[in-house]
Amino acid sequence: MATLNTGLGWVAGDAERVLVAVGVGVSEYTINEMIVCMNELGGMSSTLVSTVRGLLDGYDAAVTVEKTVNTGADGGKTLVKADVLEWETNKGGRYEAITIEKRRNVNDLLTIFSFCPIIDSRIGSQGTRLYRS
Repeated sequence: MATLNTGLGWVAGDAERVLVAVGVGVSEYTINEMIVCMNELGGMSSTLVSTVRGLLDGYDAAVTVEKTVNTGADGGKTLVKADVLEWETNKGGRYEAITIEKRRNVNDLLTIFSFCPIIDSRIGSQGTRLYRS
């Protein structure tokens, strides 16, 4: 089993956070492969490590807000019609902004980790795999 190199700027649990954010199933195999890819990315660029960690924090924050945005009496509703105040549901507002932010974070993570086989299979091949004979 691979070990996440925390000396590169990673924190324990980051591999699982990436897998959950990008929608790849969490298993011993995928965690191991993600750790290998994260260590490789850390060796290529320390800037990208901090970028990934920021994207993960942004994703987690969006998920937290998403869970609470529709809990109030006016949750998920947008005020419309200036002359007669009415509430309409599902017309964008905060929920749409949160969804867009989550999607942006996920797309950025997919782009950064597109070299990783388990992520590449999630988005469809954007490159050529090399097979050892």
